[in-house]
Amino acid sequence: MLLCGAALAIAQRDVNGSKDHPILTRYPGSSIRFYNQVDVDKYPLALAVADRRPSGVKEIQGKITKITYQNPAGRSAFEVFSNYRDALKAAGYRDLFTCEGAACGLAMYWQQLNGLYAAGGPREARNLTVRGNSGGNDYTVAMSVNTGFTILHFVEHKAMEGGLVTASAAELAEGIDRDGHISVYAIYFDTGKADLKPESGPALAEIATLLAMKPALNLHVVGHTDSVGGLAANMKLSADRAASVVRALTTDRKVAASRLSSNGVGPLAPVATNRTEEGRAKNRRVDLVGQ
Repeated sequence: MLLCGAALAIAQRDVNGSKDHPILTRYPGSSIRFYNQVDVDKYPLALAVADRRPSGVKEIQGKITKITYQNPAGRSAFEVFSNYRDALKAAGYRDLFTCEGAACGLAMYWQQLNGLYAAGGPREARNLTVRGNSGGNDYTVAMSVNTGFTILHFVEHKAMEGGLVTASAAELAEGIDRDGHISVYAIYFDTGKADLKPESGPALAEIATLLAMKPALNLHVVGHTDSVGGLAANMKLSADRAASVVRALTTDRKVAASRLSSNGVGPLAPVATNRTEEGRAKNRRVDLVGQ
């Protein structure tokens, strides 16, 4: 869909700081009444309705843009919805869920969850959730259209930037004292490789400080991977990564080699599902286990 001249005039009534999303322009004559964007956040996505309530909800994450358009007068929800749906279909987006009218449920509040809930109940309400790729980026789009408004939520799938916060030596000690082990996520490797990346430095420094604080503590350094790839390859990769951590601690941080041992268990001890990128990210980690 293209933003035509008539729509440009309406756009002057948009709320301050708002704009159309790059992958999908507005229905001509619409104006933006609500706009919000966050760089990375969680988004609860509903893919079904049961007993007139959302069900099948799963959590995704990414850059989230929420736009509410006021529809132009004299246009039906069906007409507006069909134009958006056809534009997404032409761009190669595939349906995840769709409903209309009472089949969308009753008394749903989109502000609390997502666009699927915006128009439950009214006969003219129509909802659609799709997934696809635009400009090399993966998106989930949740849309709800009724006679007065169109609500569009765009989730650009992206991993959360890491390396911004590192657990302190005191926090590592507390976790090991309490649970016998602690997971460290601020140790970084390139995909499929065991060489430590430079941004791992702060976490390694805290581990060295931990060992200096607790001279009686010895550690098993245990590498973990997600389940992508073969088991044998992941077992070797996790062991190699753990060995890289031990090598960096003994060589660069002057920790006595006798206080550390390295092991790898590949994908055999997950802490989350490997079916989602968020879960796989949680499973890729280094654990410190007290000996």
